[in-house]
Amino acid sequence: MLAIWAEAQRQQQRREEARWRAEAAEQRRREREQRETQKAAARGEREAQRAYQQSREAEAARRTAELDARVEELRGLLAAGLAAPAFGPQALLAPPAVPPFDPGPLGEPVPMPDQSSAHYFVPPPDPVQARNRGVRQQYEQYLAQARARFEQDWYAAQAREADRQQRLAAYHQEYLAGAEQARRQQRELAARTEELLRRLRAGEPEAVQEYFTAGLYASAAWPEGFPHRLVAAFDAGSRQLVVDWELPGPDVVPAAARVRYVKSDDREAEVARPATERKALYREVLAQSALRVAAEVFRADRDGLLDSVVLNGFVLGIDPATGREAERFLSTLTATRAGFAALALDRVAPVDCFQGLGGRLSARPERLDEVRPDRRPESVGGSLAGHGGEDEPDLFEMDPLDFEDLIAELFRLRGFRVMTTARSGDVGVDVVAEDLDPVTGGKIVIQAKRYKKTVPPTAVRDLESTVRHHGAIKGILVTTAGFGRGSYSYIEGKSTRT
Repeated sequence: MLAIWAEAQRQQQRREEARWRAEAAEQRRREREQRETQKAAARGEREAQRAYQQSREAEAARRTAELDARVEELRGLLAAGLAAPAFGPQALLAPPAVPPFDPGPLGEPVPMPDQSSAHYFVPPPDPVQARNRGVRQQYEQYLAQARARFEQDWYAAQAREADRQQRLAAYHQEYLAGAEQARRQQRELAARTEELLRRLRAGEPEAVQEYFTAGLYASAAWPEGFPHRLVAAFDAGSRQLVVDWELPGPDVVPAAARVRYVKSDDREAEVARPATERKALYREVLAQSALRVAAEVFRADRDGLLDSVVLNGFVLGIDPATGREAERFLSTLTATRAGFAALALDRVAPVDCFQGLGGRLSARPERLDEVRPDRRPESVGGSLAGHGGEDEPDLFEMDPLDFEDLIAELFRLRGFRVMTTARSGDVGVDVVAEDLDPVTGGKIVIQAKRYKKTVPPTAVRDLESTVRHHGAIKGILVTTAGFGRGSYSYIEGKSTRT
């Protein structure tokens, strides 16, 4: 009995040990799985953190690339001006072509229903079943319903086609009226232009001033943020054009050289551009601007009206003597036609070339230290011509309908077919334009916002809804203000139609 009892005890002990080993193994397995889960979570967090940091680094790199591009744009001012086509009389005489009539979707007839289509076809019953009166009556009933359905659809299509033709005729009449108005305006403009060119060839000072200021004001390819205000006078006796030309302030040069991402603080930090580099680049901008304007003046002078040009570059800044905003002259240059023609402008060092022509630059332009202009337009005597000054219309005081007409005219000059909607009550749209390109064209809705402060993101969201409502290919918001980060954040990842 003792031996049996001892064996039972050993077996019981072995079972307990086996159970303990199994529990310990299960515990180790759970702990191992937990460690693996924790490692996977930590790995996922590290990967997410790495991806986030990479996105922040990419954003910093993008901002740095924008700064580099801006600097390259400033350094290429003169080259961009030389690459642009020269202004000339042909630019004044070439009227914008009146686009041919394009009915768009209205030119497509409404498809008429076809009675032989499967939609109206009722298959006859089997000949054996056709002997059954009930089957034959049911077939005739289906046939009558199909005919009624066809007639209803046909009359509805006829009504839509009549409506299309009526709207097409109205649209065509509107086009004819608009085309005639455009041709009348072109004839009036051509007559005024011919008169201006006649006076220009006669050397009348007012015509010379008007011609050259128009050419300078219409000059393209200047970087964003550059002003376009100028005043000019022509001295017929010395055949000299005297121009005061507004320049951008020192802040046109980016204060930051690059942007880096600081991981420890999770922020973007701007690395300041050295003050000496900013000053040198700004002086180069001033010199390039003067050389470019002089080049544009002489290139536009097809008839040899000018012997020389005086260019005075100014910025708007605080006069330390009065504490009020005033014109601060930072550059002045008198360039003769002969001296300028001898230059290879595509290979010059701008500051050296400017000073070699006798031009004077402010010693400290970043502080708006002035130079004395060689000659001012008002000292010439007679009338002055200018653009971009106080005589320009005040957009905030303009009648709302006139403002929308102005926006419509801007898009019309870009080659779009345009109509305003203020009088038709088209909610949410101020101007409707149509891109006539047969591949990429379509309807464009335009909203005009005369804001003095930043446009709120709600205006951008409303425009997106308006684009969808009108089935347009894109929407454009024209504003006198700017857009904040909220608007840009809203459109990120969305359709590019807005």
